[in-house]
Amino acid sequence: MVASIPVGFLSTWILDTFGLRVGMMMGAWLNVVGLGVRYISTIEQVQGDIKFIVVMIGQGLAAMAQPFILFAPTKLAALWFPESQRAIANTLGSSSNPLGILASFLLSKIIVQKEDDIPTMLWIYIIPGGVAAAMMTFGFCSSVPPTPPSASAAESSESFLQGLKKILNNRAYLLLLLVFGSGLGLFNCVSSLVEQILCSRGYDDSYSSLVGALMIGGGMLGAIVTGVYVDKTKKFETTAKLCFTTAVLGLIAFCTLSCFREVSVSIAVAGGVFGTAGFGAYPVIMELGVETTFPVAEGTSTGFLVMAGQVQGIIGIVLSNHLGRNLSPVQQDFSQCKGSVTAQDLTIPLLIYAGYGAFNACIFLLFFRTEYRRLKAEERHAADSILNFSSHSHGTPVSSQGNLTT
Repeated sequence: MVASIPVGFLSTWILDTFGLRVGMMMGAWLNVVGLGVRYISTIEQVQGDIKFIVVMIGQGLAAMAQPFILFAPTKLAALWFPESQRAIANTLGSSSNPLGILASFLLSKIIVQKEDDIPTMLWIYIIPGGVAAAMMTFGFCSSVPPTPPSASAAESSESFLQGLKKILNNRAYLLLLLVFGSGLGLFNCVSSLVEQILCSRGYDDSYSSLVGALMIGGGMLGAIVTGVYVDKTKKFETTAKLCFTTAVLGLIAFCTLSCFREVSVSIAVAGGVFGTAGFGAYPVIMELGVETTFPVAEGTSTGFLVMAGQVQGIIGIVLSNHLGRNLSPVQQDFSQCKGSVTAQDLTIPLLIYAGYGAFNACIFLLFFRTEYRRLKAEERHAADSILNFSSHSHGTPVSSQGNLTT
């Protein structure tokens, strides 16, 4: 998360200035090079402190690739898909990242049974990374399709600096930046700390993995449902508010129940609700951000939303490290924390997470209002096209008013 923030500004600029293909190629190649460098750290010639340095370089390169991939789905959906398919296209693109994380998490547990298996795991991970880089280089030949799928896709977006000025003066977008950033940040915190949260209460790592899988797996299912729904209804704001509020209720339940022992079913259900509704809101809010800021380029509006989530996620994790308390003797007796997982009582950070989520849900419900600028512009363009066609068919030319940016 730390590496993705400074690189986020660069990736946003590259995606909106040089196009989707260049940005995604850079992300794919940074990722595969990072994977390769991580594997190099396992060879015998790399010893001592050098091994750690090489690992961190590889990890850093792979982390630098993330913004290019995370910021791309909204732009891809806008440029390549008609308005009836944009949200579901965004959903499928956005789901690829957590799906990859879930797959690697499960695959790692299968492959690595002892320390000597780590090089094999790292080598296996290079294969899909290399395939993706090759596909981006030789299979993705243009940033835009030959024929624009919608009127908005045919229009030129604002330049990066012009777009930046506009979003900084857009009250609705700034509110969305705070709210969405809090939701993504809290999801990152909980999903990153889920094992540490639960092991101190006596739940083993297998159960923690199950809860994490429910969050991500349920989230992908929720995102598909909301993506299909808003494509048909265009109720972006209502759907986003409903999903976000439901996710916060799930978060409050999860944070509260995680402070107790022997409530495994309830914790799993709460985690599933949090993930399903939370990730269900993700593509909807991405599309809502574009609607709120149009004609600002999609990479800019999406990029800053994701970066807001990364910043708040880092703050939340740092907060947990500082406010976590040592386990009492009684808690130590039933703790299941092992290996690199630090045994801490995270009750205070969890209650702060719940309170912060509730605060942002209230802000979102009460104060967020926006117009759908892209949809309205496309409706104006469609109406003007019909008017022009009708006028020409009767031999009476009229001037076009179809500029979407006006």
